[in-house]
Amino acid sequence: MTNNVDPRGEYTRVCPYCKESFVADHLSRFYCPDKNGRKNFCKNRQKRINDNLRKSGSVLIEHRKNPMQVFIEEPLLNEKDIDQIIINTQKDKNISILSEFLGDEKFIEVTERELLEKGFDSKLFDSYEDTKSGIKIYSVGKYVYHKTPENNKQYITLKQNYGTNRNV
Repeated sequence: MTNNVDPRGEYTRVCPYCKESFVADHLSRFYCPDKNGRKNFCKNRQKRINDNLRKSGSVLIEHRKNPMQVFIEEPLLNEKDIDQIIINTQKDKNISILSEFLGDEKFIEVTERELLEKGFDSKLFDSYEDTKSGIKIYSVGKYVYHKTPENNKQYITLKQNYGTNRNV
């Protein structure tokens, strides 16, 4: 008789380093338990990368999120191509995050932290507009968003609703 170690699927994970699926031996494990015959291989490699980034002056936002998947369909011609693919993939992810938050509502206000926890990258947008009050309105796909000055939240709406619900 075999024991099913994960009957409800709550221990199934995708390693953020190698992107391989595995069954964790406890709920707080996020990296593969071993790889290439070495215990905590992926966790230690990711830690070393993060430490090197911190030493170079980069600021890392520590939060758990699903890894971004990049699908490459065409052969790459040069390094700029992969950069553009990654940027476009993150923009698509931003659009899906805004869509998830907005749902069927005309507009919604969320905290910046809520967006970051979903993996939103506020540095990637299609365009922006400066208003008379000094607020920048950012456009991504069919969505617009801006930070509300009074309560430090992000205001999200569709472009088509932007003119009718403008509160800046």
